[in-house]
This record gives sequence, structure tokens and C-alpha cells, in this order.
Amino acid sequence: MSSATETSSSATNRQYVGESVPRREDFRFLTGTGTFSEDISLTGMLYASMVRSTLAHADIVSIDTEAARAQPGVVAVFTAADFGDQEMGTIPTDWTLPIMDGIPDRYPLARNAVKYVGEAVAVVIAETRAQADDATCFVDVEYLERPVVVDTEAAASEGAPLVHERYERNTSYLWHLGTGDWDTVAAAADHVVDLRLVNQRVHASSLEARVSIADYAVGTDSLTLYLGTQNVHVVRRNLSIAIGIPENRIRVVTPAVGGAFGSKLCLYPEDVVVSAVSRRLRRPVRWAESRAEHFTGTSGGRDHVEYVSIAADKSGKIQGLKVTTYANLGAYVSGMGAGIPVVSGMVFPGVYDIPVADVDIHGVFTNTSTTETYRGAGRPEATYLIERAVDELAAKIGIDRVELRRRNFIQPDQFPYSNATGMTYDSGDYEKALDKALDMIGWDKLLAEHDEARSRGRIVGLGVSVYTEFCGFGDAFQLQLVGFDRATWEQSVITVTRTGSVIVQVGIDAAGQGHETSIAQIVATELGLDIDDVEVLQGDTDIVHFGTGTFNSRSMSSAGSAAALAARKIMAKATRLAAHMLGVEIDDVAYESGVFVRRDGKGRQLSFEDVAVEAWRGVDLPEGMEPTLKEMAVFDPPAFTSPFGVHLAAVEIDPDTGAITIDRYVAVDDSGHLINPTLATGQIHGGVAQGIGQALYENLAWDEDGQPASASFMQYAVPRAHQMPQLETGHTVTPSPINPLGVKGVGESGAIGSQPAVVNAVMDAVRRLGVENLDMPLTPAKVWMALQEATK
Repeated sequence: MSSATETSSSATNRQYVGESVPRREDFRFLTGTGTFSEDISLTGMLYASMVRSTLAHADIVSIDTEAARAQPGVVAVFTAADFGDQEMGTIPTDWTLPIMDGIPDRYPLARNAVKYVGEAVAVVIAETRAQADDATCFVDVEYLERPVVVDTEAAASEGAPLVHERYERNTSYLWHLGTGDWDTVAAAADHVVDLRLVNQRVHASSLEARVSIADYAVGTDSLTLYLGTQNVHVVRRNLSIAIGIPENRIRVVTPAVGGAFGSKLCLYPEDVVVSAVSRRLRRPVRWAESRAEHFTGTSGGRDHVEYVSIAADKSGKIQGLKVTTYANLGAYVSGMGAGIPVVSGMVFPGVYDIPVADVDIHGVFTNTSTTETYRGAGRPEATYLIERAVDELAAKIGIDRVELRRRNFIQPDQFPYSNATGMTYDSGDYEKALDKALDMIGWDKLLAEHDEARSRGRIVGLGVSVYTEFCGFGDAFQLQLVGFDRATWEQSVITVTRTGSVIVQVGIDAAGQGHETSIAQIVATELGLDIDDVEVLQGDTDIVHFGTGTFNSRSMSSAGSAAALAARKIMAKATRLAAHMLGVEIDDVAYESGVFVRRDGKGRQLSFEDVAVEAWRGVDLPEGMEPTLKEMAVFDPPAFTSPFGVHLAAVEIDPDTGAITIDRYVAVDDSGHLINPTLATGQIHGGVAQGIGQALYENLAWDEDGQPASASFMQYAVPRAHQMPQLETGHTVTPSPINPLGVKGVGESGAIGSQPAVVNAVMDAVRRLGVENLDMPLTPAKVWMALQEATK
């Protein structure tokens, strides 16, 4: 820290919030000095390899482990029968809807029956990973096959094979949302458009697969679990329930995480297995996921079949919306999996002022792996549904698609706005974002160019997507009514050291977002200090004792707000102490760029460090003041934030192959105030890439026997760099009124606006050729076949 004189002479009044400060995390990753879970090696560590079901549904008749136990290096082989419920119990969920028929027991190692290909039935423990992997081949499992159901609609039908025999049906719940009388509206409408849409299963496909390392300490009966997760505190709680060790004796640490996107938000079976085995063997145990296991065991996202009807009068004003959704939960309820379809339904009306909605959501079990949060978690599904429907409505009634949207937008003076399915949006100005996006892409000029291109036989199209979403997971009361079993608040603890540097603790967990940089920007700005004097700690339950984690783009609106509030407490205490040291009243103290002075200009100057030293000495403090500068603040958001934006795509289709090229892509997003514009733009880029991936390439599928059809990158296609367009991004700023920073959230926006923009562009290109509908992914083969059928 600088002395008072040095600080004063070099005062810059720098405001870090709003600046594109370079990511402080990058140096260690670019130099290879970052630590990921795979890099951790503990003395005496053993290696685990799972024996997994090769059938999608079967009773387990017997498991013979003798031959495996005899293999070189094998220390032990365990099945579910080797552990009691107190040692390896069922895996808790974080979202149980009150109308669910029940939650099927999900054991870390299958008991009695398997429900999907890839479910673990035994674990081999050996001195090396190769020895453990090899020995799994010697575990002999005898199965009795049972009927399989993979298709979600088929599973929901009467007489379908039951995934769980304890229930009378595969439909776990039917949740109704809505306001008004759809039948009356539809009967009176001038136009009704009906669509069936498939939002296919996709996968996070993170660069780093999952790794879990458990280390049990005999002397303290305590356990440390290292893993890449988005929520160390929820993992600690659920692990405590599963293995019977109190939370205060479990430490969960997440080192650097090589991508998560929602897939690393819950407690997985393997996390429990290695913990229980480490406790049994009293040695550290590590399990590292193979890529095949990643595709078959790590939860995917989306996987909805949706029937949507939209009713409008002759002017194009939308009068009502009806939706029936069949949402695939997989074989079990994972973490937050059950709640995602419901919150999706709450934003089905999107950015439009639709007075009537009638929504039924069926959560359905199938013999597939589980579904979970995946970037956007419900909002991409909702945006795709409404934006595809609005485009089809515009095409049917002959109203320009941009003009139709304008006619139906919620207006700025209507906020806060409660839609017909129960969601309240905090603020918005959709036309402003739309106008900016249209200007950036040169909409009118591009329309003319496309008309000219079509006259020469080219297949080109333009797509529009206007979205809103909800972030920050606010309104704890409302969420608890629908069974959400996590907190909505976030805390931050700030400690000022004796030398005036600052340590910030936050309960979120980074997976590439740049938390260390953006939280430091907030605190440095609030305290008037150099950003290099601020250290941010996260991802370790022994350092940060409580938190709610990273999901729903909540990090800045919740943790950032908590850090700002804690910093303001620090400043209030420091200012009071400075006034005492200067012999004046608090109102007579000014603070600028790390220096306290008297407003009258008399007397000495005090650096922030001077005040920190006095606070730590604790000798001459104001009456009633305790030593140190250390404060905690909790921010519990009273409501959700509502980011929004407009995405536009221009595409061309090769008539000979069906291949789609995205020629232009414009994204204008409104995330409220931006803490770091460069980081925000990076989040948009990543989200758009994943949205384009779903629109054009990605599909996590199973055949009718429940065998995975996408178990590697040979079958599961993701976009490569040369397939991505040059992204043109912009922002508008509509601050959120519900948090002290005015931020909204940006981590998922790109994944929400992109799919409908691309698909609408393709449909604009092929609709005039006779193609009525295409479901994602729009692969070359699918598009080519549709063109051939249309031209017969």
C-alpha cells in the first residue's frame, strides 16, 4: 500500500466498474499454472473405475466380483450391497415440486435394478487408473431385461412400460400455469397458429470432464472432497445427507473448472461413491470421468416436446397462448431437474403482452440419463417456443415479422410487468434493443439483397429473435412454494488486513466467468482502492462457510451486490474511525482515492492503510467500536432480474447439400449495468456458440432400446471455429431496480436468443419453397431431405 502522501499525489479517482479490466485469472491459465481437479495428487491415492449398466432397464440378478478382485493392483471391489444407507444413502434433490407423485430413490450404486445405460452398479478400486479400468471387465453382472421406453411422449402415454414400478405412470407431475379462458379466446380469434416443436436433448460437453477426489481423515472423522462444481455448499449439504457425516466435518473444494454450463451444479453418484469408499478404506480415492461416461452419465439439458397454439386478431395483436409440454426428466430426478420445465413455462409469453395463457407441463420419466440445468435452463426452451410461434403467425397472416413484434411488445411504462403465467419482469425496453440490432445489421438493405439473391436462385433467409429471461433467483417465498430447496440470498465477507489490503469472500464458484476480476472491480470501486489490493476467495467451504453458488446468471446481481454492501459497511466504519483520528465529526471527513481528509482542508491526511492499522491495533477507537475492519453483508434479492435482447441471423443454404452458412449474426443484449464490458461480451460469444450448436448440430440421442447414439464427439457434433460467424455485438442499458448495482445477468443470454434467430432464418429461407417446419438440429441431411420433399 502507498503512504498517505504518495496516494494523494497519485490520486486517479478510478472507477473500475464499467471498465474492461483484463481478467486476472488468465495469467495462470495461459502459463499452465492453474490447478484443476485432475492436477491434484494426494499421498496414497487410489483410483476408482465404475462398472456401468449396458442395458437401459433391467433387474440385477447377481454381481460376481471375485475375478475382478484378483486382478493386479486391485484393492477392493464394491457394490451397493457392501454399504448401508448411513454409509451410502440416496442422493438428495434440490427441487421437489409439491404435486410430484414422489421422488424415486437414486442410489450411487444401483440396487436391484438399473434404469438407463451407464448407471453404475459396482466400483473397482486399484492402485492406478489403468488397473482399475482393466479390472472392470472382470466384474460379471447378470441382468433380467425389462421393457424400455425412451421417447418422452410415448412414456407419457397410457400403457407405456413403467420406468419405476412403484408408480402407476411415468408422468411424475402435471403442472398447470395460466390466466384466462383460452377456449373463448381461440374461438373469437381471427387467426390461430398451431405448432409442434422439439427442443432436443443437448449436452454441456465441457472441455474438462468431471473429476472427484475424496480424502477421509480418520483422526477427525472428516472428509475433504475436491471436484469441479458450481456450488460447493450445496454439494456439502447433500453429501452430508448421503453419507452421514455432519456438514461441519465435510470440506468441499473446487479448484479451477474447465467448463460447467449447469452440468456441474448437482451432487452426482460418483461423488458419493468415492467419499464412501475413502471413508471405508481410509485412503484418498480419485475418480475421473472418461468422455464416453461424460455423454452417458453427466446430465444433459432441454429435451422438451411442445405443442403451442397462438391466437391473434386481424391486426396481429396476440390474444392468447396455449402450450402443452412433455419434458423428459430422465430415469431419476436430478438436482434441479424437475423445476426447470416449470420455470420455463413461466416465461412462455416472452416479451409480449399476452393477456391469456393456458399451459400444461408434464414431467416424464424415461430410460435415459437425467436432465439438469444447462445454460439458460428453461429460458431457451421458452424463447424458442414463443419466437418460432410469432414468426409462423406473421407468415400466416402476412404481417411483417418485425412489425408484428412491435405491436405486441410489453411497453416500458408497464414495468414491473406480471405476465399471464406468473412471472414478473423488473424492467425492459425492447424496441430500443430491436432498433439498435436492425440498424447494426442494416435490415432494410439486407432484405433487398436477399430479394435479389432469391431472384438468382439462392436460398437465403433472415431470422429475428427477441427474448427476455429471469436471472438472480430472487423471491425466495415464491420459489419455496414450488419446492425449490436452495437459498436465494448470497453473502460476502470482507476483511481489511493490517496493511490495508482487502480479502473478499463470496459464496459463488467460478467456471470461467471471471468472478475474481469482476468482484474485485466492484470492491475496489466501492473502497476507492487499487484493484491489485483486492483479493477474491471462493470455492472452498472451509474459507467461505456459506453460499448459494453459481447458476441462473446470479453472480453479479447477488454476490456482487453482497460484496458492494459489505464494502459500504467497511467504508462506513473506516470513515467513522478516520473522523475520530482527525478529531472531527463524520460529516466533516472526505474520502478520495484511498485518502481521508478534513473537508476544511486542515490537518493531516490519513491513508486507508493508516486507518486499517489503527483498526487492528484497537487501542484508540471511538466508543463502542470493535477492533478490525471486517464486515459481512447478505443480499437476498426480492425478485428476479430480467435481461433481454435481440438476435438477428442471416443464412444461406447450399441446395446441393443442405449445409447452412451463417453470413451475419448480430446480438444486442441488455444486462443492466455492465461491470466489465469485455467479460460480458465474452459471455455472449460463448452462449451464442452453444445456441448455434443446438440449432444446427447437437443432439444427444438414444435408440429405441435405450442405447446411446451419441457417446463421443464422433457422434455428438459441436460447432468448430470455422463454422462460427463473426459475431457483431452491442448492448443497451436498462438498469435493474432490485439490486444496488443495477445489474441483471449476462451468462446465459447468448444461449437464449440464438436458437430461434438461426432457426427462424432457415425457415425464412425454406418456407417459400414449401417447407412448413423443421426441428433442431438443422443438419445438412435434414434440410436437404426437406427441400427434396418440398419440390416433388
